[in-house]
Amino acid sequence: MDDTYIHLVYGQSLFSADPLCFNSAEPSSGFTSPIWLLPSALASIFGTTGAPIVLMGFSLLAAGAALLLLPPVTGILLLMTGPFLFHASSGMETALSCLAVIAIWRCIRDGCGTTSASFILAGAFLVRPELAVLSIPIIVSMKNRTPGNIVRLVAPSLIAALLWMLWNIHSTGLLLPSTFYAKQPVSWFTSAISGLPGLLKGLLITSPLLLFTTAAAIAGLFKIRKKRRRAASMALIPLLLFAVSFYLQPNSFFQLRYYIPTLTAMVLATGYWLRGLKRRRLNAFILAVSMLPGLIIFAGRRADASYDVFSIDVRPARYLSSIASVEQTVAAADIGAVKWITGMDILDLDGLVTAERLPGPERKEWQWISVRADYLLAFPGQYSNFISEAGDSLEFLMGFGSDRNVICGEDSVALWKIL
Repeated sequence: MDDTYIHLVYGQSLFSADPLCFNSAEPSSGFTSPIWLLPSALASIFGTTGAPIVLMGFSLLAAGAALLLLPPVTGILLLMTGPFLFHASSGMETALSCLAVIAIWRCIRDGCGTTSASFILAGAFLVRPELAVLSIPIIVSMKNRTPGNIVRLVAPSLIAALLWMLWNIHSTGLLLPSTFYAKQPVSWFTSAISGLPGLLKGLLITSPLLLFTTAAAIAGLFKIRKKRRRAASMALIPLLLFAVSFYLQPNSFFQLRYYIPTLTAMVLATGYWLRGLKRRRLNAFILAVSMLPGLIIFAGRRADASYDVFSIDVRPARYLSSIASVEQTVAAADIGAVKWITGMDILDLDGLVTAERLPGPERKEWQWISVRADYLLAFPGQYSNFISEAGDSLEFLMGFGSDRNVICGEDSVALWKIL
């Protein structure tokens, strides 16, 4: 995945004189998982070619740890979940976020202490900030829900959030990471309406029965009288995760990437519900079989996605590295592989590490870009306005195509020299 390379660049920066700088000496906040920077830093030691493979291995370890924490039946159901399999070796923090959800589920189910819960919650927040919403079910499940205990629970997360916000303000002048502001060309409502059919299709492909079993499990948890508070807290986990995922990413981009923690919670609730059924194994078998088509589809997409990223991101970066100097600058959209492979400074067309390009009335356009970059690496369709405006100031160098367009947005990318 392209984001794997973004993490590697930030991870490698931890060993440099300019930590958390994507470009040399330019602080930025284009990452949403501070914890994932640690394995990224370790992986970066293995060089340009080896580091992505090692980081994919760390993803696989996180996925394996998540499965080991589950009862056998629930573990099998999670393993059969196509999007989970897709990202189990993606090199991104997705599998680790599933592990965090499972840890919080077990903490609520088994009634762990406030101190333990506080550090588990802080870890989940640093894996992916939206997981902070899980503080709500933890608070609901607390036996002694006093103000002091609530403060003890959220204090580590609040300290981490404050430090992160201070860094964001220092680097971009914004409270949240730039990833929350980049790539927002349309309103939330428009994105939700246009993306909802694809999202529902993706969820149904994952398993046509999982939505039903999750609804039944949530209803059953809310009806439990013994340990009612704990059961209600467990029921809230998939509901809250879906709500925050839909709010932040109301479409089916990235092969349901932002919904995988939600899918994990759905599997957890379903596995818990199945325990109370008379024919538990038969019902689990039927559910697992219903997941098989989705497993096959997403396994195929995993191979296609790697090929797509290689064709659209890696090959152009290798070619650019052969003709350009590391002292030059390239304006690009998919920035991860380009930076990791070439070492050039990046002017990010989407604003992830270039605050001047974040959407808004003060967004800098082509004239600002043309005097600061030596090359343009962009999707011809998405950035056709740049190409038209540039006119004769662009010299076409080479185009790159992919016949497996599943992740990069377009099936071709082109490289120009800016004259």
